[in-house]
Amino acid sequence: MSRHSKHSNDRMFFTAKERADAGYSKTRKEVMGTDCFLPFGFCGLSLKAPKDPVATPDGNIFDREAILECLLQQKLEIQAQQKKFDEQERKKEQRLKALDQEDELRQLEEFTRAEQGLLSQDLRHKRALEQAESKGSDGGPEKKLRKGELLKVDKSELRAKSFWTKEFTPTAAPTEIKKVDTSTRCPVTGKKLKVKDLISVKMDVADQKLLDQGGGKGVFCCAVSKNPIVFQQALLLKPSGVVILESVWKDIVSKEMKCPVTGKKLKGEEDILKLTTGGSGFSAHNDVEAKSFSMIRSFTGDNRTQQGHLPRAGFAGLH
Repeated sequence: MSRHSKHSNDRMFFTAKERADAGYSKTRKEVMGTDCFLPFGFCGLSLKAPKDPVATPDGNIFDREAILECLLQQKLEIQAQQKKFDEQERKKEQRLKALDQEDELRQLEEFTRAEQGLLSQDLRHKRALEQAESKGSDGGPEKKLRKGELLKVDKSELRAKSFWTKEFTPTAAPTEIKKVDTSTRCPVTGKKLKVKDLISVKMDVADQKLLDQGGGKGVFCCAVSKNPIVFQQALLLKPSGVVILESVWKDIVSKEMKCPVTGKKLKGEEDILKLTTGGSGFSAHNDVEAKSFSMIRSFTGDNRTQQGHLPRAGFAGLH
């Protein structure tokens, strides 16, 4: 036997190390670069520089047209889901009413039979009732086979139990629809969001030529210092919609408590909103590590993760 447990490949089972080397049940880790993150001020839906930027109460920036279209689509989906839920509840109520009616008929029939049994104690009456219960669904007497007569079997009933045939394959009950949440939510954070919660933002452009080309890092700047905002913390003054750097807020605005551009007064910290910072490739600013777990290895997955190159010895040494 080998001295190192990781190198012992003569066992009757696969170890976790061997499964990971073969590409099964493995967690892959990738370090994302700067290109994987949105620059500051870009819309979280269109992934472009917004023409009419608005901010959510959590500090996420969207283009007004994109976020309104998203909220409208959510409303339409909620209405369609609500119709399905109402139809389900209506059918459920009809089934309950049918069961109640059957229960009432059964109780009435039992009461009638009990009343007839009390009025007549003759055994012939009881025997007749028992025979009536044992009769077929058509109400006629039971048929007895004569000598040499073959039993006729209804094959449709037998085929109904043949689950392997496609005509009689049993189907599962439909999934019950839960009560619909009628509130629209932010596409980034998943928190409740309404149109009235959106705050208009006035972005100062630092490089107009870069903005015309589609935008990039540092395309927007502080309204006071005019320094490009790349990954610094930016603040939004709600009453005026002006975007400034946090350092400008500490040095200038917090002392006077009014907007340095429009002159509007600020009530306090409730009029200040921290905006989402721009992403960078440094772990000190944001989480740059991505994880993905794969249970089964496939040729399609190899093409997707390895750009079409299928290694001979699994995923070992590729990451």
